[in-house]
Amino acid sequence: MLRLRITASFVSMLSFAMMVLAYLVGAPVATSFALLVAGLLLAVVAPFDAPAPRQRLRVVAACAMYAAAVAAALVFAYAMPDARTLILGLVLLLLTGVGLTLWAVATCNRRRIPQHMRYYMN
Repeated sequence: MLRLRITASFVSMLSFAMMVLAYLVGAPVATSFALLVAGLLLAVVAPFDAPAPRQRLRVVAACAMYAAAVAAALVFAYAMPDARTLILGLVLLLLTGVGLTLWAVATCNRRRIPQHMRYYMN
């Protein structure tokens, strides 16, 4: 779960960078706002440990809402003519959000095994 949270914080920073790019390109304000919300969704859950299944479900929900917010930003930016770079970046962020969601679902039901439990397992 630690690697997932580190990746989520990195993707959150990428979302903020894409928000600045969307603003500089002249995309609609709704695109920048959707990217701001998406970045904040991941930034909220990234710093906290999630050892319990209930907390891991929050990470799954945050990743799913991130993907939905980036999809909304993509829809808003699609109406803008001649913004191929922005749309390509948003598609990559959307695919990353879907990957994060699937990764969070895969790690949702895992449980921790202390190191000494694997002492005789070789």
